[in-house]
Amino acid sequence: MFRLFCPLISLVVLTLVPMVSCLENGTMAKLKKFVNCEPKNYKPSTSIHRDYWVLENYVMAGHGDIPCYANVTYTTHADYTYLDNVVPLLERWRSPLSLAIYAPGTDFEPTIQSILYLLQCHPGNVLVRELCSFHLYFEVEHLPQVVLPPKMALRKQANCGGPPPYENVVKTDMYRARNSLDYPVNLGRNIARRASLTHYVLASDIELYPSPGLVPAYLHFLGHRVIGIPGQQPDSPLVHVLRIFEVMANVSVPNTKPELQEMLKSGEAVPFHMEICEACHKGPKLEEWINAIVVSKDLNVFNVGHRSEDYNHWEPIFLGTVDDPAYDERLTWEGQRDKMTQAYAMCVLDYQFHILDNAFLVHKPGIKQPGKRKAIFSQIHKTNGLINRKILKELRMKYGSRKGCVI
Repeated sequence: MFRLFCPLISLVVLTLVPMVSCLENGTMAKLKKFVNCEPKNYKPSTSIHRDYWVLENYVMAGHGDIPCYANVTYTTHADYTYLDNVVPLLERWRSPLSLAIYAPGTDFEPTIQSILYLLQCHPGNVLVRELCSFHLYFEVEHLPQVVLPPKMALRKQANCGGPPPYENVVKTDMYRARNSLDYPVNLGRNIARRASLTHYVLASDIELYPSPGLVPAYLHFLGHRVIGIPGQQPDSPLVHVLRIFEVMANVSVPNTKPELQEMLKSGEAVPFHMEICEACHKGPKLEEWINAIVVSKDLNVFNVGHRSEDYNHWEPIFLGTVDDPAYDERLTWEGQRDKMTQAYAMCVLDYQFHILDNAFLVHKPGIKQPGKRKAIFSQIHKTNGLINRKILKELRMKYGSRKGCVI
C-alpha cells in the first residue's frame, strides 16, 4: 500500500535485505546516527524468571544478527493453539517476529510439534524459518517431562501428512485448562520484547495483522519526519499508534486504507471491539480517521492523542521501542486490565500518541461478539484488588502521578 514498499525478491531466496535496502542511504545513516541502541548477542539462553523457566531463542530465525536500528520487530505471545496466525501475519509483516509461547507441562510437546510443522510442512515455512524467533516459557511447578536442547528438538521430523497440531484442539483437554492455570499474558509480552534484536518494536497480539509494507514505510517516515530534524524534537516521549479493525469471517483482510474504508461502508468491517470495550479502543478522532479522504499513500500522522481526560481507559497498540514501560507480569489474561498499568505509566510520563494514517491492524477474520464474564469473574475481582491495593501504589512510587492518569 505504500509507495516505498519493497517486495521480496522470492520466497525461495528470502532475506531481510530487500526489506530495508530500498531505503535511501541518507535514511539509514540517520537511523544509525540517532537511534540509541546496541546490538544484542543472538543465541539461545535458559533462565529462571520469577517462578518461570524461560527458554529464549529456543528456535532462532534464519536472518541472524541484524542492525538494531535498521528494522522493526513484531513482538507477541501465544499458546500453541494460536500458531495458525504465524504465516498470515508474516505474509503481511515481512520483518522479524519475536514470539513467546506459554507451554506448561504436557502442552510443551504439541507446542514443539506445532513449531516443527510450521518450519517443515507449512507452504509458508520459508517465511517462518527466516523471520520468526520462538521463545518458550512455563512455571517451575509445571515443567514438561522432557526439554530437549534446541538443536536436538529441531532434528525431529514433523508429521506433514496429518493436520497441523495447532488446529482443532479441544482446549479443555490442554494441560493449562486441566490444571486451571491462568494465562500469563504480560510475561509473554515482556519476554518477546526483551528478546527483540531491534530498537523499534510493534508489541501486539498474534491475531492482529498489519497492513502490508508497514516496516519500510515506517523507517522511511522516521528518517524523514521524526529523527534528526533540528528544532522538531518532541519535549516528551512518543509512540506511533495503529488503528485496529475487525472484518467478517468470509472476507479477505484489506491491504490499503481505501479498501478498508469501502469495507467499513459496506459493513464487512467494523472498528475493533466497539461492542466489548469502546473506551479501550476508540481513542480520539476515530470517525474522522475513517472518513478522511486519502490524498497520499505515504505514512503520516493523522492526529496526536494523550491517554488522559476523555481517553483515560484507552489501550492503544503502537510502534514504540524496547525502552517503553514494561507490562506488569503479575497480571493475567483472565484477570483483564493487563495493559492498563503500562498505559498508566505512559500517561504519567506524558507520552504523546501519534496516530498514523495509511497504516492499521486488522484482527483475524471473524467479528467477536460480547461474551459472558461469569466464568472469569473471580480472576477479574482478584486483579482489581491487586491493582488497587498494591500495583497502583508501586506505580506512583516509581513514576509519580499526573492529573487525569488512571488505571
